[in-house]
Parts: sequence; C-alpha cells; structure tokens
Amino acid sequence: MADVLKSSFPVSAKVGAGLINNVHTDVAVLGFSNCVVAIVTQLVSIGSIIKAVGTSAAASTQDAFYDAQLTADQLSTSADVPVEVKFVLGNSSATAASSLYQVLATHIYQHRREKDPLDSRPLIIGIGLELPREYKLSQLDDDVGQPNPGEFLVTMRAIAKLVDECYAQ
Repeated sequence: MADVLKSSFPVSAKVGAGLINNVHTDVAVLGFSNCVVAIVTQLVSIGSIIKAVGTSAAASTQDAFYDAQLTADQLSTSADVPVEVKFVLGNSSATAASSLYQVLATHIYQHRREKDPLDSRPLIIGIGLELPREYKLSQLDDDVGQPNPGEFLVTMRAIAKLVDECYAQ
C-alpha cells in the first residue's frame, strides 16, 4: 500500500492506494459520526454507491422467549453480522457486477466490524472496479462463459484489507 494521507478535522479522512491484481486502486475512508464513507476505485471514478447496515437477528425472529440482549452481545463480537445492502445510486439490476458489488459491500462492512465490533455505523461505499468482461454484461453471451465469483474472492479480500488499512490509520 502507498502512503496514507490523513486528516481529522472536521471529519476524519484517510486516503491510500495500492496495487490489486496489478491494477492501481485508490481508497478514501471518511469517518463521520453517523456513518463511514469509503470510496474504492480502479477507474478514477465510481459507478455505484451502496449502503450497508448491520441488522439485528432479534428483529427477524418470532420467538417470544428470544433473548434480545444475548443476541446483541453476540452480534457485537461476531464478524458475521447480518447486513442489509441497498444501492443508493447506480445500477442495481441483477447483473453479475451488481451482485459482486453487493457482496463486496457486505464483506467490507463485516471486515470492519470484525476489527472494531463496537462500531456499528452504516457503511456508504462508492465503487468503481475494473471487472473482467463477463461481469460487465447485463446478459451473458455464450462465447464469454459464466463468471466465477470465486475468482473475485482474492480481489475482494485485498480491497477489504486496503480499506481496513485506511480505516485503522
């Protein structure tokens, strides 16, 4: 990762860069009191803005004897916090790219919660990634083949690590 530039007034801001799969990737993380904003781009722009918010498992259960406090305690120490992900701006249609962006937003949110379990602020993430051709198509052509999301896992982990390095500075 390249040097991280940081500032703390009026909003904590950290900017960094690194090579992910030999592609220059810029990251900026802004820490507002009510949310964290992360910008991740390999394109010098962003194409989608997504909001990721941790949700409570207690809200989804109908069991009257469910111990909500125990659930809250478990969620605050678990990286596998249920996450609600919504496109704020950009294409939310059911494409391979939009699905990957949603998975990436969830992964970054959970990775951040793993590092700081008490920070439950929502994550607003702007994403612009250089994706392989098969992820860009709204309907897959036969000659392109099906995308393999498993191949994106390495990229996703590297992006989450880069965001974490900016967040932790």
